[in-house]
Amino acid sequence: MAKVVAVDESTQPLRALSAAELQTYHEQGYVIIDNVFPQEDVTAINDEIECLLPEHGDTQEHRPGWIFQLGLRSELIGSFARDERILSLIEDIVRPGIAIHSAKLVSKEPNSDIVCHWHQDEAFYTRPDDPKSFSNTRMSIWVPLQDANEANGCMWIVPGSHRWGLQDYEIMDYGACVRRLTPEEYANEHAIPMPLPAGSMLLFHGLLWHTSKGNSTDRVRRAFIVSYQEATSQADVGQRKLIRPAP
Repeated sequence: MAKVVAVDESTQPLRALSAAELQTYHEQGYVIIDNVFPQEDVTAINDEIECLLPEHGDTQEHRPGWIFQLGLRSELIGSFARDERILSLIEDIVRPGIAIHSAKLVSKEPNSDIVCHWHQDEAFYTRPDDPKSFSNTRMSIWVPLQDANEANGCMWIVPGSHRWGLQDYEIMDYGACVRRLTPEEYANEHAIPMPLPAGSMLLFHGLLWHTSKGNSTDRVRRAFIVSYQEATSQADVGQRKLIRPAP
Protein backbone atom coordinates (compact mmCIF):
# COMPACT_ATOMS: atom_id res chain seq x y z
CA MET A 1 0.00 0.00 0.00
CA ALA A 2 1.29 3.42 -0.90
CA LYS A 3 2.44 5.56 1.97
CA VAL A 4 0.19 8.54 2.67
CA VAL A 5 1.16 11.27 5.07
CA ALA A 6 -1.47 12.11 7.69
CA VAL A 7 -2.83 15.64 7.76
CA ASP A 8 -1.67 18.02 10.46
CA GLU A 9 -4.98 19.32 11.78
CA SER A 10 -3.25 21.92 13.94
CA THR A 11 -2.64 24.04 10.83
CA GLN A 12 -6.31 23.97 9.82
CA PRO A 13 -8.74 26.59 11.17
CA LEU A 14 -11.75 25.25 13.06
CA ARG A 15 -15.17 26.81 13.05
CA ALA A 16 -18.71 25.99 14.08
CA LEU A 17 -21.80 26.59 11.99
CA SER A 18 -22.96 30.19 12.07
CA ALA A 19 -26.43 30.94 13.37
CA ALA A 20 -27.63 31.44 9.79
CA GLU A 21 -26.11 28.13 8.63
CA LEU A 22 -27.63 26.27 11.56
CA GLN A 23 -31.03 27.81 10.80
CA THR A 24 -30.71 26.75 7.16
CA TYR A 25 -29.91 23.21 8.22
CA HIS A 26 -32.92 22.96 10.54
CA GLU A 27 -35.32 24.59 8.07
CA GLN A 28 -34.08 23.07 4.80
CA GLY A 29 -32.44 19.85 6.01
CA TYR A 30 -29.05 20.67 4.56
CA VAL A 31 -26.30 23.26 4.45
CA ILE A 32 -23.23 23.61 2.21
CA ILE A 33 -19.80 24.46 3.62
CA ASP A 34 -17.20 25.41 1.03
CA ASN A 35 -13.53 24.40 1.05
CA VAL A 36 -13.43 22.31 4.22
CA PHE A 37 -10.58 20.13 2.93
CA PRO A 38 -7.75 21.61 0.84
CA GLN A 39 -6.66 19.87 -2.33
CA GLU A 40 -3.76 18.05 -0.67
CA ASP A 41 -6.19 16.36 1.72
CA VAL A 42 -8.50 15.38 -1.12
CA THR A 43 -5.53 13.96 -3.03
CA ALA A 44 -4.46 11.96 0.03
CA ILE A 45 -7.92 10.40 0.33
CA ASN A 46 -8.02 9.63 -3.40
CA ASP A 47 -4.60 7.99 -3.28
CA GLU A 48 -5.69 5.85 -0.33
CA ILE A 49 -8.89 4.89 -2.14
CA GLU A 50 -6.87 3.66 -5.13
CA CYS A 51 -4.99 1.34 -2.76
CA LEU A 52 -8.15 0.08 -1.04
CA LEU A 53 -10.34 -0.56 -4.08
CA PRO A 54 -8.67 -3.74 -5.41
CA GLU A 55 -9.25 -5.56 -2.12
CA HIS A 56 -12.28 -3.82 -0.63
CA GLY A 57 -14.32 -2.52 -3.57
CA ASP A 58 -17.94 -3.67 -3.62
CA THR A 59 -18.52 -6.59 -5.99
CA GLN A 60 -22.18 -5.82 -6.75
CA GLU A 61 -22.68 -4.77 -10.35
CA HIS A 62 -24.97 -1.90 -9.32
CA ARG A 63 -22.36 -0.41 -6.93
CA PRO A 64 -19.04 -0.37 -8.83
CA GLY A 65 -16.32 1.56 -7.04
CA TRP A 66 -18.12 1.63 -3.67
CA ILE A 67 -16.36 0.75 -0.40
CA PHE A 68 -18.32 0.06 2.78
CA GLN A 69 -16.97 0.26 6.34
CA LEU A 70 -14.39 2.61 4.91
CA GLY A 71 -13.22 3.93 8.27
CA LEU A 72 -12.34 0.38 9.33
CA ARG A 73 -10.30 -0.30 6.20
CA SER A 74 -7.78 2.49 6.67
CA GLU A 75 -6.46 4.49 9.61
CA LEU A 76 -5.99 7.48 7.34
CA ILE A 77 -9.63 7.43 6.26
CA GLY A 78 -10.69 6.84 9.85
CA SER A 79 -8.76 9.92 10.89
CA PHE A 80 -10.67 12.03 8.38
CA ALA A 81 -13.98 10.75 9.75
CA ARG A 82 -12.82 11.92 13.21
CA ASP A 83 -11.33 15.17 11.93
CA GLU A 84 -12.02 18.15 14.19
CA ARG A 85 -12.78 20.29 11.14
CA ILE A 86 -15.86 18.11 10.66
CA LEU A 87 -16.76 17.65 14.33
CA SER A 88 -16.67 21.39 15.02
CA LEU A 89 -19.23 21.89 12.22
CA ILE A 90 -21.67 19.19 13.36
CA GLU A 91 -21.42 19.53 17.14
CA ASP A 92 -24.47 21.83 17.29
CA ILE A 93 -26.49 19.26 15.31
CA VAL A 94 -25.38 15.87 16.64
CA ARG A 95 -25.85 15.82 20.39
CA PRO A 96 -25.37 14.82 23.11
CA GLY A 97 -21.93 13.59 22.16
CA ILE A 98 -20.92 12.30 18.72
CA ALA A 99 -20.53 8.77 17.37
CA ILE A 100 -19.77 7.58 13.85
CA HIS A 101 -22.63 5.55 12.46
CA SER A 102 -20.99 4.57 9.16
CA ALA A 103 -18.37 5.67 6.64
CA LYS A 104 -18.28 4.73 2.98
CA LEU A 105 -17.10 5.68 -0.49
CA VAL A 106 -19.69 6.04 -3.24
CA SER A 107 -18.53 6.32 -6.82
CA LYS A 108 -19.93 7.18 -10.21
CA GLU A 109 -17.88 5.29 -12.76
CA PRO A 110 -17.20 7.00 -16.10
CA ASN A 111 -19.98 6.79 -18.69
CA SER A 112 -22.30 5.04 -16.26
CA ASP A 113 -26.10 5.33 -16.19
CA ILE A 114 -26.41 3.75 -12.73
CA VAL A 115 -28.59 5.95 -10.54
CA CYS A 116 -28.89 6.16 -6.79
CA HIS A 117 -32.68 6.18 -6.36
CA TRP A 118 -34.57 8.80 -4.38
CA HIS A 119 -34.23 7.73 -0.77
CA GLN A 120 -33.85 8.73 2.87
CA ASP A 121 -30.85 7.43 4.78
CA GLU A 122 -33.06 6.67 7.77
CA ALA A 123 -34.93 4.12 5.65
CA PHE A 124 -31.71 2.07 5.75
CA TYR A 125 -30.75 2.89 9.33
CA THR A 126 -34.07 2.62 11.20
CA ARG A 127 -35.50 -0.84 11.90
CA PRO A 128 -39.32 -0.96 11.94
CA ASP A 129 -39.31 -3.37 14.90
CA ASP A 130 -37.04 -1.17 17.03
CA PRO A 131 -38.07 2.47 17.65
CA LYS A 132 -34.79 3.06 19.49
CA SER A 133 -32.91 2.60 16.21
CA PHE A 134 -34.31 5.92 14.94
CA SER A 135 -32.32 9.09 15.59
CA ASN A 136 -33.62 12.59 14.91
CA THR A 137 -30.09 14.01 15.10
CA ARG A 138 -28.50 11.47 12.77
CA MET A 139 -27.00 13.19 9.76
CA SER A 140 -24.35 12.74 7.11
CA ILE A 141 -21.59 14.67 5.44
CA TRP A 142 -21.04 14.28 1.70
CA VAL A 143 -17.57 15.31 0.49
CA PRO A 144 -16.85 15.06 -3.26
CA LEU A 145 -13.32 13.96 -4.09
CA GLN A 146 -13.66 15.39 -7.61
CA ASP A 147 -15.69 18.43 -8.58
CA ALA A 148 -19.31 17.21 -8.62
CA ASN A 149 -21.77 18.59 -11.15
CA GLU A 150 -24.92 17.56 -13.00
CA ALA A 151 -22.92 15.84 -15.76
CA ASN A 152 -20.97 13.50 -13.47
CA GLY A 153 -23.67 12.71 -10.91
CA CYS A 154 -23.87 15.34 -8.18
CA MET A 155 -26.48 14.94 -5.47
CA TRP A 156 -30.03 16.26 -5.88
CA ILE A 157 -32.23 17.07 -2.89
CA VAL A 158 -35.73 18.24 -1.99
CA PRO A 159 -35.31 21.14 0.45
CA GLY A 160 -37.34 20.82 3.63
CA SER A 161 -38.28 17.18 3.02
CA HIS A 162 -36.65 16.10 6.29
CA ARG A 163 -39.63 17.63 8.14
CA TRP A 164 -42.11 15.16 6.61
CA GLY A 165 -40.99 12.07 8.52
CA LEU A 166 -40.01 8.63 7.31
CA GLN A 167 -41.72 7.89 3.99
CA ASP A 168 -42.94 4.69 2.37
CA TYR A 169 -40.56 3.09 -0.09
CA GLU A 170 -40.33 0.19 -2.52
CA ILE A 171 -37.39 -2.12 -3.10
CA MET A 172 -35.87 -1.79 -6.56
CA ASP A 173 -33.99 -4.51 -8.41
CA TYR A 174 -31.61 -2.16 -10.22
CA GLY A 175 -29.48 0.87 -9.40
CA ALA A 176 -28.03 1.81 -6.02
CA CYS A 177 -29.86 3.04 -2.88
CA VAL A 178 -32.61 0.57 -3.74
CA ARG A 179 -35.19 1.64 -1.09
CA ARG A 180 -36.79 4.09 -3.51
CA LEU A 181 -39.19 6.67 -2.13
CA THR A 182 -42.79 6.07 -3.15
CA PRO A 183 -43.41 9.82 -3.80
CA GLU A 184 -40.70 9.80 -6.49
CA GLU A 185 -42.73 11.91 -8.94
CA TYR A 186 -43.10 14.70 -6.39
CA ALA A 187 -39.37 14.50 -5.63
CA ASN A 188 -38.45 14.89 -9.30
CA GLU A 189 -40.71 17.95 -9.62
CA HIS A 190 -39.20 19.74 -6.62
CA ALA A 191 -35.56 18.65 -6.77
CA ILE A 192 -32.59 20.97 -6.95
CA PRO A 193 -28.99 19.96 -7.82
CA MET A 194 -26.08 20.27 -5.38
CA PRO A 195 -22.95 20.90 -7.50
CA LEU A 196 -19.91 21.09 -5.23
CA PRO A 197 -16.17 21.55 -5.76
CA ALA A 198 -13.90 18.83 -4.43
CA GLY A 199 -13.21 19.24 -0.72
CA SER A 200 -16.40 21.13 0.03
CA MET A 201 -19.06 19.54 2.20
CA LEU A 202 -22.80 18.98 2.16
CA LEU A 203 -24.27 18.41 5.63
CA PHE A 204 -27.72 16.82 5.46
CA HIS A 205 -30.36 15.34 7.76
CA GLY A 206 -31.01 11.59 7.83
CA LEU A 207 -34.59 12.15 6.63
CA LEU A 208 -33.74 14.46 3.71
CA TRP A 209 -34.87 13.16 0.32
CA HIS A 210 -31.90 12.84 -2.03
CA THR A 211 -30.75 11.09 -5.17
CA SER A 212 -27.98 11.12 -7.77
CA LYS A 213 -28.09 10.41 -11.49
CA GLY A 214 -25.55 8.78 -13.78
CA ASN A 215 -22.12 9.99 -14.85
CA SER A 216 -22.00 10.98 -18.52
CA THR A 217 -18.35 12.06 -18.40
CA ASP A 218 -15.21 10.00 -19.04
CA ARG A 219 -13.86 10.49 -15.51
CA VAL A 220 -14.80 8.94 -12.18
CA ARG A 221 -16.72 10.94 -9.56
CA ARG A 222 -16.21 9.84 -5.97
CA ALA A 223 -17.69 11.04 -2.70
CA PHE A 224 -16.68 10.31 0.89
CA ILE A 225 -19.76 9.92 3.12
CA VAL A 226 -19.80 9.70 6.90
CA SER A 227 -22.97 9.42 8.97
CA TYR A 228 -22.96 10.59 12.59
CA GLN A 229 -25.36 10.06 15.47
CA GLU A 230 -25.59 11.13 19.09
CA ALA A 231 -23.36 9.22 21.50
CA THR A 232 -26.41 8.09 23.50
CA SER A 233 -28.16 6.41 20.56
CA GLN A 234 -29.22 2.83 21.22
CA ALA A 235 -28.98 1.87 17.55
CA ASP A 236 -27.21 -1.44 17.07
CA VAL A 237 -24.63 -0.45 14.48
CA GLY A 238 -21.61 -2.57 13.70
CA GLN A 239 -19.43 0.35 12.69
CA ARG A 240 -20.48 2.55 15.60
CA LYS A 241 -17.49 4.37 17.03
CA LEU A 242 -17.72 6.81 19.91
CA ILE A 243 -15.89 10.06 19.19
CA ARG A 244 -17.17 12.41 21.88
CA PRO A 245 -18.97 10.98 24.93
CA ALA A 246 -22.17 12.67 26.05
CA PRO A 247 -21.59 15.15 28.90
